[in-house]
Amino acid sequence: MGTNRQGKGIHLGIIPDGSRRWAKMKRIKNYDGRQSGEIMDKIVRHVFDKHPEVSDLSIWALSTENMERAEEDKELIYRLLKRKMKDLLCSPETHEQNIKVNIVGSRLGEMPPDIRELAQAIVLETKDHKGGTLNICIGYGGREEILNAVMEASKWLRKKTLIEKLHQNVFERFLLIPKPLDIMIRTGGEKRLSGFMLYQIEYAELFFTDTLWPDFTTGELDKIMKEFSERNRRFGR
Repeated sequence: MGTNRQGKGIHLGIIPDGSRRWAKMKRIKNYDGRQSGEIMDKIVRHVFDKHPEVSDLSIWALSTENMERAEEDKELIYRLLKRKMKDLLCSPETHEQNIKVNIVGSRLGEMPPDIRELAQAIVLETKDHKGGTLNICIGYGGREEILNAVMEASKWLRKKTLIEKLHQNVFERFLLIPKPLDIMIRTGGEKRLSGFMLYQIEYAELFFTDTLWPDFTTGELDKIMKEFSERNRRFGR
């Protein structure tokens, strides 16, 4: 069983961009996302095995914008998601590393039934694990997360007295992922957030790499983690 580091360390967020461009460059027809899934597995295992300073890892697997793509594109994404969730559910490493898995997204309810069932099964199976938390963001958008949190907080306020105030730590309870980000890595060359964890990213250190996601390596991740450890974080002070 893994060590207990739940919520006590660094929160690392990853935007794994560039898989479709990678497939086009390689002239791969009928790309099924297998390479993207394999590197995701490798990175997740490496983070929780070699970086004990990381307690939380959030990976943006599917954005709300991705859900507006053509049906053919969405079917490919859904097949990849199903395969990865089955792997997580059945993988001995998930249990050996004691990883708690959360599947989060404001539009998760719009996913196909088999994906929703797999998501529920993974969350239930790993809910008591304390070796680190893996958040897989599916049907997720940062603006929607904030808007939904505001609506839920408004409901909460209506039940309270006028004396009580909505403090920051109370509002954060209504976010899908309350813990602030410390590091954000985006592969694929684009230098923007695209709506990823807009509330949590306030004081995160940002790293953008031109490496396309299927070519991203544990070695490059280690270099980023080393650079992060050498940065002087002032949190606006």
